[in-house]
Amino acid sequence: MRTLTRRSSVFLLLAALISAGMARGGEEDATDRLRVMVETDAGGDPDDEQSLVRFLLYADVWDVEGIIANRPVARRGENLNPVRDGLGIVRRLVDAYGQVVDNLRRHDPNYPSRRTLWDRTVSGYADSEAGVKLIIEAVDRDDPRPVWFMNWGTDHGSDPSSLKRALDKVLAERGAEGYAKFKDKIRLSSSDKFGDHTGRIAPPWRLWVYPSMPDMDGGRWYHRFSPLTATAGGFDLRRDVLTGHGPLGALYPTNTNRPQKEGDSGMFLYLIPTGMNDPTHPEWGSWAGRFGVRDDLQPRRPTYYWANQRDSRQGETNRDNTLKRWAADVQNDFKARMDWCVKPRGEANHPPVPALDGDSGRSISTITARPGATVALSARGSTDPDDDDALSYDWHAYPEAGTYPAAPPIEGATTPEARVIVPDDAGGKDVHVILTVRDDGTPPLARYRRVIIRAAAED
Repeated sequence: MRTLTRRSSVFLLLAALISAGMARGGEEDATDRLRVMVETDAGGDPDDEQSLVRFLLYADVWDVEGIIANRPVARRGENLNPVRDGLGIVRRLVDAYGQVVDNLRRHDPNYPSRRTLWDRTVSGYADSEAGVKLIIEAVDRDDPRPVWFMNWGTDHGSDPSSLKRALDKVLAERGAEGYAKFKDKIRLSSSDKFGDHTGRIAPPWRLWVYPSMPDMDGGRWYHRFSPLTATAGGFDLRRDVLTGHGPLGALYPTNTNRPQKEGDSGMFLYLIPTGMNDPTHPEWGSWAGRFGVRDDLQPRRPTYYWANQRDSRQGETNRDNTLKRWAADVQNDFKARMDWCVKPRGEANHPPVPALDGDSGRSISTITARPGATVALSARGSTDPDDDDALSYDWHAYPEAGTYPAAPPIEGATTPEARVIVPDDAGGKDVHVILTVRDDGTPPLARYRRVIIRAAAED
């Protein structure tokens, strides 16, 4: 961390890069691969299958600990999958992934094998302990990283959540102390399907982000995903997913009440490491939107978040803007990964790698500067895996993510070298600046870096 004197002219950014996780007092580093688990009621609303197609395309960026299917019988009429049980539906998708994984690995060798995912795809039916066992083994494993758990739905026709059942079992067998230790290794990006474990049984969750709710500004947040993304960046479901992209894309169902509904995708889009997000900071924003502390709970729990925030953009202030600002990038990334299923590496696009003052990691940089100072930032050294792609640069403030309520002046905002003028009245406030590096490939892809300028309080 550094301090810049008042009215400084130009400074090289030699700050120590401090990850947001470290700044929160030793929590997980934002650059670590996250451990994730999905619990789905596949076989109900077919939007779970839509989300699973997209989820599997990002299996390279996490350590997938498990996929649990909790609906034993597919819903007649609404779900048209020829396979009629949830586990079979999920495994059908895993099999399709297995048919394209060799090609996916040409683009990123970190994709897990079909066998790895198959072995970790289990039943969460009431007459089976497979899901409960999978969860307990993952949480108990000697690994310092927490498990990020996503429940995509447990409604009528589904069996009780395997995580709820695992917590019941741990509480009964290990007592309050063992239960607290177990629960403390879990983070939630999830619907609320865990009964008293969410609000009544201590301790509360270390962090719970509820990406689906609340109902405001046009509906529940998961209802807004389709209107905001279905055609963003020129996305066309039939052209970009359903045809010519292999067996996984061909399994993407279309009989939902909204085109490309994907009501559960926000739960894992929140966890994709794009360079500007940190899952331990829901209030900073991500590809799933930006979240605030839940305002409906009593007593108020400061670590429970949902989608109740609004951003200002292009003269309008609403919740949609928390996702709309990234929507084209989200869909272009999906398109590119669908291409990875079938195209050779040289015929597909891959995201750029932004550098911040020569560092090409994903850590979030925090700088201390005096009000009135000029902070020089450099994206020199940013690269693109595809040699013929040119890069463009965009530095912009994100006032809603910080504590200073306005955007400071940024000189050179569309060049590799930018200068941020810290406002005179910003003392004691945080100014968030996002660097977007975008290539000119087909489709154009973007990655980011976040800089937090902490304006020192005046003496």
